[in-house]
Amino acid sequence: MDLPRIEEQQKIGSFFKQLDETIALHQRKLDLLKEQKKGFLQKMFV
Repeated sequence: MDLPRIEEQQKIGSFFKQLDETIALHQRKLDLLKEQKKGFLQKMFV
């Protein structure tokens, strides 16, 4: 089985690292929005 050249492996690795960072960023945004939603719901029913 042939492996991709080292340059190609590095590009693939970099792509997946960027993808992981993007997912983490959106996860944090989602968590903040969930907290905000919870706060709004609590204010509605006080």
